[in-house]
Amino acid sequence: MKAVIMAGGKGTRLRPLTCNIPKPMMPVMNQPLMYYTVELLKEHGIKDIAVTLQYLPGVIQEHFGDGEKLGVNLKYYEEYTPLGTAGGVRNASEFLDETFVVISGDALTDFDLSKALSFHREKGGLCTIVLTQRDTPLEFGVCSLDEEGRITRYLEKPGWGEVFSDTVNTGIYILEPKIFELIPAETFYDFSRDLFPLMLEEDISIYGYTAEGYWSDIGDLVQYRQTHMDILEGKIKVPLNGTRIGENIWVGQNTKVDPRAEVKGPVFIGDNCTVKSGARLGEFTIIGEDNTLEKGASIKRSILWDHNFVGSEAELRGTIVSNQCIVKAKATLLEGSVISDHCSIGMNSTIRPEVKLWPKKVIGDNSTISTSLVWGEGVGRQYFGLAGIRGIPNVEITVDFITRLAAAYGTVLDMDSEIVVSSDRDRYAQVLKRAFCSGLQSTGINTIDIGAATTPVNRYAVKVLSVSGGVHIRLVDEDSDPRILIEFLDNYGINTDKNWERKIENTLLQEEFRRANYKQVGDLKYLPQLADAYVERLAQGIRGDVVRRRHCRMVMSYDYENLSSLLMPLLDKLGCHVIAVTQNRPIQASYHKGSKPEVPREFPQYYTPEHLANSVQASGADMGVLIDRNGEKMTLVTEQGEVLSEDMKTALLVMVSLSSTEEASQEKKAAVPVSAPMVIEKLAEKYHGQAVRTKTTPRAVMEITRDSYFQLHFDALYGLSLILDYLADKNMTLSQLVKEIPEFYMKKDIVSTQWQDIGKIMRRLMEESKSREVEMIDGIKIFHSKGWTLILPGADEPVFHVISESSSLREAETLTADYVKKIKKMQG
Repeated sequence: MKAVIMAGGKGTRLRPLTCNIPKPMMPVMNQPLMYYTVELLKEHGIKDIAVTLQYLPGVIQEHFGDGEKLGVNLKYYEEYTPLGTAGGVRNASEFLDETFVVISGDALTDFDLSKALSFHREKGGLCTIVLTQRDTPLEFGVCSLDEEGRITRYLEKPGWGEVFSDTVNTGIYILEPKIFELIPAETFYDFSRDLFPLMLEEDISIYGYTAEGYWSDIGDLVQYRQTHMDILEGKIKVPLNGTRIGENIWVGQNTKVDPRAEVKGPVFIGDNCTVKSGARLGEFTIIGEDNTLEKGASIKRSILWDHNFVGSEAELRGTIVSNQCIVKAKATLLEGSVISDHCSIGMNSTIRPEVKLWPKKVIGDNSTISTSLVWGEGVGRQYFGLAGIRGIPNVEITVDFITRLAAAYGTVLDMDSEIVVSSDRDRYAQVLKRAFCSGLQSTGINTIDIGAATTPVNRYAVKVLSVSGGVHIRLVDEDSDPRILIEFLDNYGINTDKNWERKIENTLLQEEFRRANYKQVGDLKYLPQLADAYVERLAQGIRGDVVRRRHCRMVMSYDYENLSSLLMPLLDKLGCHVIAVTQNRPIQASYHKGSKPEVPREFPQYYTPEHLANSVQASGADMGVLIDRNGEKMTLVTEQGEVLSEDMKTALLVMVSLSSTEEASQEKKAAVPVSAPMVIEKLAEKYHGQAVRTKTTPRAVMEITRDSYFQLHFDALYGLSLILDYLADKNMTLSQLVKEIPEFYMKKDIVSTQWQDIGKIMRRLMEESKSREVEMIDGIKIFHSKGWTLILPGADEPVFHVISESSSLREAETLTADYVKKIKKMQG
């Protein structure tokens, strides 16, 4: 007994899932659909099997091979021109030299083929069609039988006015080799439309065997979903590769389900998956292999194939997601949506019901997709954000991606340019750094690896080495979701401008990379001592002897892994007594005089400014400082336990910068974002300097002082050094320094909106403000008799930032509330 599996179907009605695989390779419970057909044949003793192929034949051949692993013998017959169902089987006639079964590779059934074969042999005909009943027979061939089981009438895919029976053709046939005499060779010929009508016309008996059991013709997306539900409900028994851990919950090998995740069966989870705390898997959810579900992700009645990432708080409802897709945090995929291979769905984006995305579509953050996307690359595709490129580690930012990104960057640079490259101490960031260096070298760019560092150290290295630019790769946490951030610096050590970013982005998208001759690839140098030079230059820029005599006592919360080799040597040089509360070390604070430990004392982990304030007061310290893991931003706490606002810190930094000895020989100039308080102009005048208002973007702020080795608002160690110098010189406390700043009152709020409404609202605000003084440095700044209000559209998300300053807090709150109300009204 032999068989032939018809596996040439394109699965047009299953698009876009079948864009990259033939229909028989569609996964059902993590196995190709054709796998179940092979298993069914083997169960009934049929092991010699021909397979007819046409669409993407190599995919099937590569997966199944010669069938040895499944205990069968497979032989393939490829159609180079379409031959139809009967013509395709005729193409394998040399193999089919005895009674054989014809069965579709894209249907799922548990019919008893042995009983059907017995029926066929009993009747002694050329052809037996295996039949079943369907309430809606419109998509099938409809049959009527006589009392002998002989088919007397057959009509393929009738309309309702033509229906004469609910007995339908399942596409399973038992045939004798003599049938090939009725099928012309190398000709398109179909069983239902050509062969069966011919046999009825010629009065050649066709018998029909009505089988009992389950049968699903997976012809469209609705039936594909339904088949999975049927399996989970037990309507058909198929082998499931997994361990049953609860009522109707199956879990594959090496899969980790956090105890705090919620799983309500029936649910199937494949091998090597990670389901994190707070994730919720609802009934009739099927998860393939190597999927990651982040905290709070919610999935119900959905099917995920393999190698997908679902971000925190994302919601999937009745959707299908194929292979290697990224669904970012808080994205929503609604009923009937289909996401094909290699798609990326942005944060807070929504895919509307029944929308289909063809392969390699990128949906930007905060997008709403209401129609299917077939052509093009997607909606809102861009790599660069407000500060570099960021993405999910080893999901979006992979070694392959980083190498191509480096090649794109190297291509837009001149040959033999030099670039400083660094990373933080995260292991994956260091892997990416090495790959980035290799990518640069392949384009003829010389690379200087300064080791584990921070962005401020990289900025300093670019300046002191006079190179063409710098790249720093680091890990950042966004609401406990780790991301890799890749920052690009220009030859001044400040963030690259939009023109450079577009050049890099376009080269990356077009993949038009320069490949240097192998003898002209770039050099690689290691200069890890640049971090020490950075600390030394910081110390030289202040009155070290004055600061050392002060013996400032501070509580310091910082990232030990990334900052200890910079921060502690600097504070040692400045003679500071430090209660160091490290952010990634055990629950212990160690006292230092400089870098020399004294008697350790137990402290809770002071990670928040409030905890830091408590510890400052408890220990009697002169100040508290919390520094981010990249050494760019800091939060200050006075000796009285007051946590200083960002605006107050900005004013302090400008004041101490304009009064510093380092600036004495230069024109005193400080960059001030347009959102900062107006008292800064008074401070600049007091210290005979200039406050230059800028846009709020990091590059705009840095451009004003691009000739400096250090960036005041983006280098916490530099800012701290200046403050310590000022306090020591004036012999005052931090709270006394704060009192030197004139009083100011500010109120900030955020209004969510839609991308498409931003331009309209900004235009209407401009029209309404014609009679007032207006400043357009960034957003729109509207002046009033008692202050001003800045309305600033978000750079990375569809929001308005509303910021007001006035002579009293109540006035500032009133101004902000009025404009928030105006914006919401304009949205309506």
